[in-house]
Amino acid sequence: MFHLKEKQKSIMPKNLDSTTKDHSDSISRRDVLKFGMISASALAVTTAATKAKAVEKVVEKGIKKTTQTQASFYGSIDEIVKINKDLKRFDNANTAFMKSFLSDFGVIPLKPEDNPKLKGGLTNIIFGWTGFNPVTREKNPHLEAQNPGHTDLDYALSRGGFAVEDYSGSFMSRVSSGDSGPAMMMPNGKLLPLSLYKQGVPFPGIFEKFPKKFKFDTPKKAAYAIKKSAKLFGADLVGIAPFEERWLYNTEVFLPLDPIKGQPYKEHVNPFRKVKLGFKPKSVIVIAFEMDYDVLEAAPTTMGDATLQKAYTDMAVTASSLAVFIRSLGFNAIACGNNTALSVPQAIDAGMGELGRNGILITPQYGPRVRLAKVITDMPLAYDQPIQFGVEEFCKVCKKCAEFCPTKAITLDDEKSYDVPTISANPGVLKWTINAEDCY
Repeated sequence: MFHLKEKQKSIMPKNLDSTTKDHSDSISRRDVLKFGMISASALAVTTAATKAKAVEKVVEKGIKKTTQTQASFYGSIDEIVKINKDLKRFDNANTAFMKSFLSDFGVIPLKPEDNPKLKGGLTNIIFGWTGFNPVTREKNPHLEAQNPGHTDLDYALSRGGFAVEDYSGSFMSRVSSGDSGPAMMMPNGKLLPLSLYKQGVPFPGIFEKFPKKFKFDTPKKAAYAIKKSAKLFGADLVGIAPFEERWLYNTEVFLPLDPIKGQPYKEHVNPFRKVKLGFKPKSVIVIAFEMDYDVLEAAPTTMGDATLQKAYTDMAVTASSLAVFIRSLGFNAIACGNNTALSVPQAIDAGMGELGRNGILITPQYGPRVRLAKVITDMPLAYDQPIQFGVEEFCKVCKKCAEFCPTKAITLDDEKSYDVPTISANPGVLKWTINAEDCY
C-alpha cells in the first residue's frame, strides 16, 4: 500500500526508479499511539487489572518496535500465517451468507444438522435495510416504534448509501458469482446480468480488453499507475499481491434473478459452478474502503448500517472502474466484491494489515473499519510486502471483541487453532476462527 502524492499531476511520477520504496506510508508512532489510546479507553471499563496491564505492555512494545523498525515486512503471507500445505480451496456455497440465501430461495434447503439461525437470513437482512419483510410484508418493530437508530431518517440514510449497488443489481453479485443477481432474459435465451461486477454489457467494445497492450517501463511504474488510479476512483487503501490459486473459490454460486419477479431463473441456477477466470492471472489488486467511525458507533442499528452500505456501493464502483482502466490498457481484469476469491488473505499478502481475533483484517490506518474489494488481472505489477505491527500480540490478551460479541461468535481461546466450528469456515489455517453462522 502506499499513499500517492497529493500534488502529483501526472498519473506517472517524474522520477520513479529502483530505489523507490514500495511502502512510502510506513506506520508512525502516532498511528500506534492512537491504536493504544483507543484500546486503553476500551479497557478502562474492565475490572481485570492484570489484563489491562498486559495489554498496556503489548501496546508499549508495539510503539517501541514500530518507532524503531517501522513495523516488520515479510516476503509472503506464509511467513506470518501458518497454512497447511493440503489446504483445499473453499466452496462459495458453504459460506454462511450463501447457505442462508440458497435455503431462502429454495435451492438447497437447510439440513437438520445445520444451524437453524440461518433460516430466513436473506429476508431478515432486507427486513433491516428497508423496514419490512419482502416476503410477509411484516413491518420492522423498531421502525414502527421509531426507536433511536431505526427512525425513518435512519432508514433513508441507509438506503441512500446502498443506492448504486442496489440499483445496479450488484448485491447478489458481490456475495456469489459476479454474474449473479438481477438478469434480463435476452431473445436468444441468454441472460444479461445487470451487475456492475459483470464484465459484459450490450455496448460493443466498452467492457472488452483493448487489443493493444500499454507498455510500462517497469512493474513498479505500472503499480504506481494502478494505485494512483484506484485512489482517484475512490479507494482509501490499495495493496498489490501475486495471484495465488489457493485463495480462489473452488466453486461459486450462480444465482441469476428475474428482475421483475425477484425469483431465480431455476433452469440456470448452479450453486457449485467451477470458478473459471478465462485467463492466467498474475496479480491481485486489493482495495479497501473506510467506514465512518462515528456512524459505525451506532451499530447494530440501521443508522450504523449506513456507512457499511456506502462502502458496498464504493466497492462496486471503484473495482469496476479499475477493471475497465486495466482492460483499456490491453490486459485482462475481473472486478470482485466478496465473490470469486477470499479477500482477507489476499489483503494480508498485499501488505494491508493483519488478521485479528475477530476474523477480519486489522489495518494500521483504520483498524477493522474497512470493506474489501479486489481486481484480478494478468497485468505484471510490483508487489507489496506483508506486514506485522503487533495485532497478533494485542489480540491474544485483549479479547474485548469476544467478550462483547452479542452472539458469542468470537472465540476467547488463548491459542489459535486449525479447527473450525462450522462448515462455513475453511480448515487449514492457524487462526482464531469465528463461528460465521452465529455471527450471520
